[in-house]
Amino acid sequence: MTEKILSSSQGSRATEGMGGQGFYDHYSAIQRNAVFAQIERLRRSVQELDLNRPELRVIDYGCGPGRNSMAAFHAVLEEIRTLSPDMPVVTVHNDQIGNDWNDLFSNINGPEGYLRDIDQVRPEASVGSFFDLVASTGSIDLGMSFMASHWLDGGIRLSSPNTLFYADMIGPARDAIREKAKQDWSLFLRRRAEEVRSGGLLVIEAMSAIKNPDDPSGLAAGGHRLYRAFWHIAENMAAEGLIDSKSLEMFVFPLYFREVEEIRAPLESEPDLKAAFEIVELVNELVLNPYAQLLQENSDKTGYAKSYAAFARGFSESSFRKGLFEPSASNINDVDRLTETFFARLEQLFVAEPDRYIFDNHSMTLVLRRY
Repeated sequence: MTEKILSSSQGSRATEGMGGQGFYDHYSAIQRNAVFAQIERLRRSVQELDLNRPELRVIDYGCGPGRNSMAAFHAVLEEIRTLSPDMPVVTVHNDQIGNDWNDLFSNINGPEGYLRDIDQVRPEASVGSFFDLVASTGSIDLGMSFMASHWLDGGIRLSSPNTLFYADMIGPARDAIREKAKQDWSLFLRRRAEEVRSGGLLVIEAMSAIKNPDDPSGLAAGGHRLYRAFWHIAENMAAEGLIDSKSLEMFVFPLYFREVEEIRAPLESEPDLKAAFEIVELVNELVLNPYAQLLQENSDKTGYAKSYAAFARGFSESSFRKGLFEPSASNINDVDRLTETFFARLEQLFVAEPDRYIFDNHSMTLVLRRY
């Protein structure tokens, strides 16, 4: 087994409902940068595949509305065409039933879509959680996943009075969410072991964490400042009686950013996974934050705050609505009002303290080969 580990000096059911009317696609520059960073790695992965097959199947696990992954599919398909001009390819787009599937197929067929200039490609939708089987056994040649596998399988409710972010939890709550994340990661890998054929590859990118003794949590966990901003807004709204304090105490944002050791552990210690996969590459690094770049280059606090708050809303709104605002409201109109209030205040906070809550994205990339 070969393995490369770098440290920079610097999905799931919970995502159901993201992306309505193109909102997520429009305000997801960080997710798009994460995909662009994988392009050459994806091309190299195609070069290692067995192309002497009737067709190839390439899947994106947790695709969302799809705009972000168009560059990835383009790179993969172009490399396949270079090596095997007539190879039929099936592209599989997997996500929750609540995903914006209309936007997805508009993106596939749109100006950035791969169907405009690459022939013999058949796109498919695979609807369901990637914690379940979403493809036939042994059918996948190349699996991809970007900014998705850090989501937990379903919601999680724990008593954690002073935070909604896993890295700031202490005691039993921290132990419980760590164990939940461990089980979910092993489950994700087991599902992929069933779906990926022998010799096939997985390229998985997700937000991650590294040790940081200077932070109260002991970690530099991807976007940790943003989740502290979320807590600041939610705590104030609870103090004003706008949201239920007990619901806030039990609300946990349903994701977990793993350290390298947590990524590697089940692949080296659980017999079935150790027998299923070879670790080809494991990298932990810092990915460019376009919102911080906007602030640095233009000193435009208002523009920065608007874009950053919209990015945060794009991936988090469904979790807040379901886990916090709905339990605090008597009807859908109240849920809508709480949602608008929360994200308006978030934008105002970013204007007032642009540096304090700036986003840093520690990104983990794992490449696996199926034995």
